[in-house]
Amino acid sequence: MNGWPAQRAGIGGERAGGGPVPVVLVGAGKVAHAAHLRELRDLPDELHLAAVVEPDPAHIAALHRVGLGAVDRYASVTAAARAGARAALVCTPWWTHRDVVLECLAAGLPVLCEKPVTLDPAEIEELAAAERRTGLPVTAGYMKRHDPVVRLFLDHCRARLDRARRLTVDIHDPNAPHQVAHLLPYDPPPFGPQPPPAREALARALGPAASQAQREAYARGLGGSLIHQVNLVHAVLAGSGRKLAGRLLHADGWAQGAGVSCRWRPDDGLLVDMTHQRLPAHRRYREVLEFTASDGVATLTLPSPYARDEAATLTVQSWDPAGGPAERRVYTAEPGQTGFRRQLLAWARQLRGEPGSRGAAGEALPGLADVRTDTRAVREAALRLA
Repeated sequence: MNGWPAQRAGIGGERAGGGPVPVVLVGAGKVAHAAHLRELRDLPDELHLAAVVEPDPAHIAALHRVGLGAVDRYASVTAAARAGARAALVCTPWWTHRDVVLECLAAGLPVLCEKPVTLDPAEIEELAAAERRTGLPVTAGYMKRHDPVVRLFLDHCRARLDRARRLTVDIHDPNAPHQVAHLLPYDPPPFGPQPPPAREALARALGPAASQAQREAYARGLGGSLIHQVNLVHAVLAGSGRKLAGRLLHADGWAQGAGVSCRWRPDDGLLVDMTHQRLPAHRRYREVLEFTASDGVATLTLPSPYARDEAATLTVQSWDPAGGPAERRVYTAEPGQTGFRRQLLAWARQLRGEPGSRGAAGEALPGLADVRTDTRAVREAALRLA
């Protein structure tokens, strides 16, 4: 949703060139320190970290150690809005998002919310109703959609969808403290069981008949990771009439929940396969998406989402059906141009109402409609797990 009334967004009629948008950060934990805060520090002309809502004093103290200077701390989003914040970046644990986003919208703040915005279909509808009521957008934190090489991959797939045969995703994820330890100014939290509030949220989202294994996979391998790639597949399929939900062939879990895989058949000509493995001993994150068409293959390799010294690489190989020469092209973005950075830039342009403030391939920034579609697919997969 673009073009909401500026006075409702609290931006006071600012447009292009109106200066950085004052933002409240809600939750200064792992993802904030590992990704968003260092980007905010480097984008002072776009977004100004004006306030933070965070109950942990250690996390507040850590803000000073990442070069952000003094940031005012507030007890609530409402108080931060009264003090001048005009938008909210929500980085709290996923099971708190419903309450936090509703508070932001009630305070007049448009929202960028980390994924998963919610894994509960009922909460999605509640948030969508609040979005309509306030006229303020909730942008979903699908930062991969903003990576320039990912955008090339999506464009390539869309242009050849009539020739598509298979789209695969393979993720090797340490999902361990060492993956982000060098990015945090405090010891990262250990990987462990879901806390009681998360377990309660998962029970509501999946229903009382769901097993513990299904709930764990839904929160992590499916809803915590593969939901990103489900969103990319939906971006490829958009407007084609194809979908994932309702077309699931199977979903499997193994290694005591450390591995999960799903297969969909959006139509008779296309298979979509996705696998996520948690491999704590691996020192590096690895993600590969491959699109196979009848006349070529496109392979997208992505580094850790927290990496700044690596970039995505897209390799496209194609063959002339008439027997002409093969063609091979390789695309790589400059290091440092992360999806997180470009997501914040796109959001800042949207907040200021600038022309061209849209996301990948001219689409509106991902929002609750995307969340609804993606959640249907991963929830169905979770409930199908044996």
